[in-house]
Amino acid sequence: KSQPDGILCILGIDSRYNEGCRELANYLLFGLYNQNNNDFERTGFPEEVLDDIIILIKPDSVHLYCNPVNYNHLLPYVAHWRNLHFHCLTENEYEDEEAAEEFKISSFVDMVRDCSRIGIPYSCQGHLQIFDMFIVEKWPIVQAFALEGIGGDGFFTMKYELMDVSADLWKTYSKMDPVSLEDLLFEDLMIFEHQWTNFFANFDTEIPFILELSESQAGEPFRSYFSHGMISSHITDNSPSRQPFVLFGSHSTKDNLNSGNFNFPSEGHLVRNTGPGGSTAKHMVVQCVSPKGPLACSRTYFFGATHIPFLGNDNELHKPAEQVTLLSQIYSAVVEAVLAGIECYAKTSTESKVNEAPCNCSLSVIVDLDCLQCEISVITPLDNEDSLSLIKTASMMVFDIPDLLTGRGCLGSVVFSESFLTSHIQVKEKDGSIHPDSRHIILTAAIPRFASWLVSESSQPQPQSQDKSFLGTLLTGGDGVYICSSNPQAMPKEGEMYGFYFASKHEREVLGFTNFQFCPGRRIPAEL
Repeated sequence: KSQPDGILCILGIDSRYNEGCRELANYLLFGLYNQNNNDFERTGFPEEVLDDIIILIKPDSVHLYCNPVNYNHLLPYVAHWRNLHFHCLTENEYEDEEAAEEFKISSFVDMVRDCSRIGIPYSCQGHLQIFDMFIVEKWPIVQAFALEGIGGDGFFTMKYELMDVSADLWKTYSKMDPVSLEDLLFEDLMIFEHQWTNFFANFDTEIPFILELSESQAGEPFRSYFSHGMISSHITDNSPSRQPFVLFGSHSTKDNLNSGNFNFPSEGHLVRNTGPGGSTAKHMVVQCVSPKGPLACSRTYFFGATHIPFLGNDNELHKPAEQVTLLSQIYSAVVEAVLAGIECYAKTSTESKVNEAPCNCSLSVIVDLDCLQCEISVITPLDNEDSLSLIKTASMMVFDIPDLLTGRGCLGSVVFSESFLTSHIQVKEKDGSIHPDSRHIILTAAIPRFASWLVSESSQPQPQSQDKSFLGTLLTGGDGVYICSSNPQAMPKEGEMYGFYFASKHEREVLGFTNFQFCPGRRIPAEL
């Protein structure tokens, strides 16, 4: 495939406000010509003056036509460009409108003089148009090319071979560079995390109301965020991995997860009736997807206690449901497997090694994989030559887990995924040797990996009086602390510390005691 000698970007009326050209200009100029940019509005100059620019990008140089009004606005963004050639009049010269128009035409002719093939960013992402060079010929500045005397001696489309470079530019736009990463972290990711805050707010209520929540109600924040964003999104992938969902209990089957039809969730699937045999659901699987970017994240959360706090002699009275315990153990191993796969890929950049990594985790210890359907995937193909500069999503699903307690039916599925970014560089040591160094960041790590809600008053251990614990009467007040765990599933938890307990394996000596109380709230970590 032949390559163009230059890429031509014309803004404003001179390209009939072509969106592909505007998209390229915004990529090069850090969003300067975005519609929500108020910097230009404050200048007081008309739009046709501010967007009066022509850019021609060649392999070894860049030509930029502008006017003395927008020159000062453009300069901070282009001053560092190598081999930059300005075509710009002085303020006094620009006052003569006829002379200014002739200068623009002659500058355009000079820009493209040494080219034979010219690339046009004809379409913007998500709005592909059939390339028509005769439409380009009707652009005002291109029409002016044919003017006698100051023009280029003939029609532009007859003198130059035009080619659409939109698809190639889209690949460049999708690569993660420092600027796009900053936008992602401080704009897209913050909005994405806010949707999870709204999701959790649905469950910050009393037990009877949690039981009456439907999949439609719980998933409304994710669904609204996705559907509204898709109105102006350029992403066309509508596979299940790129759609939000909330599925309760036994409704989270493989068929339902792979159907990809989450736009109209059922109002009849409630927490209280989506468990085995119409009982209370034991868990739910959820996924949030950014409509305008690569961010995606899925989790499995639980209804019921997945761990038992130590309560002395009363501990035997509080046993977790075996179904919830099984699901949480499988999910814990799935989380470990995905994180191990991400770390392995970050170090090796090898797809085969990624698929081997989960096999070395504790999943095989907890459950026999032969009786379950397990699926491991990375949504961005790892054999893609551009994958190193793209955001990737690692996902693992365990489908249709059987109900081992009753021996019939299934509990549903377990899902987990994270979006991550890798960076690889070659490091030269003092002895001259070169070795690769890699780092990775999990962009969605702030989304809680483990959470559970009590859905039965009887499953909640009854607290003792404020000044007593199973260790005895408390003599001092507690201090507010955060307790952290080395377990990757557990988030730091706020509570009160009343002391500490240490028993030596070799000495029969008690040095202190610990009583940690969680702050009020029904969402509790599943493992500590």
